[in-house]
Amino acid sequence: MNGSGSWTVRSGGTADGIVLAVDFPGTGRREAGFTELAERLEIPYALWETLPPPLASGTTPTGAEWLDRWTAGVEASGRPVRAVMGFCAASPYAAVLAHRVGALQGETPDTVFFDPDIPQEFFLYWQYQQIMERFLPELTAEEKAAARQRGERAREQAGDLTALGKQLSRLFREYGEPACRRAGLDDERTAEFLGGFSTYVSFVCGSGEIAAQEPEALVGTWSTATAVTSAGGAEAGRLVAKEIPFPDVAHVDLLASDEVAAAVSALLQ
Repeated sequence: MNGSGSWTVRSGGTADGIVLAVDFPGTGRREAGFTELAERLEIPYALWETLPPPLASGTTPTGAEWLDRWTAGVEASGRPVRAVMGFCAASPYAAVLAHRVGALQGETPDTVFFDPDIPQEFFLYWQYQQIMERFLPELTAEEKAAARQRGERAREQAGDLTALGKQLSRLFREYGEPACRRAGLDDERTAEFLGGFSTYVSFVCGSGEIAAQEPEALVGTWSTATAVTSAGGAEAGRLVAKEIPFPDVAHVDLLASDEVAAAVSALLQ
């Protein structure tokens, strides 16, 4: 682990440089992650991935605080950054982090996005729904229906993404606590589960905040980046300098594709 817990090493390397990957790694998610990509890459650089704070703490950093945490870890390492990568809603973070790293080392690293997107209210509400359905099976059908309806109402009434995040976190805790008790989870496991959702929400909201707060860094990096896109890629993946499309690869499999890994390896040589 590096950077006081802000980064974890997914693969080693023979060269001094490192490649940074921005994502929110989560147990049980459907999408493949950078762990799967690291197993397939053939590059001389170590691959570091961002780590969230301990989930049981329920910490909810702002977008700037997430970036400060990662930037400090990179700066403390003293190692040159060859590239910065970001998956999906983490792409705004990756773009601004690449800009910051460039200022630190005097040379902006290459930037690679995977199905890049800038999170909006619907995305966060959809994630709330998906996590509620998959990970709270102890809820009754009536409770799930009520949670969906109240979440939809929060989405309609929220003034922005951050406000929606606070409402959805409150709802998730309201329904999640009794569900965890029914499942027989102890206090520590319950705190980790509920805190993990709150921290994830802050990660998504922070990405939207950063996109709004640092538009010059975002646009500057985005306009020179490479986007690796799947069959489910959004329009944001076509607003970069170069798109490498994989129309036969599903979004959930993008980081576990041998073809994708070969293309990215060629980029990073």
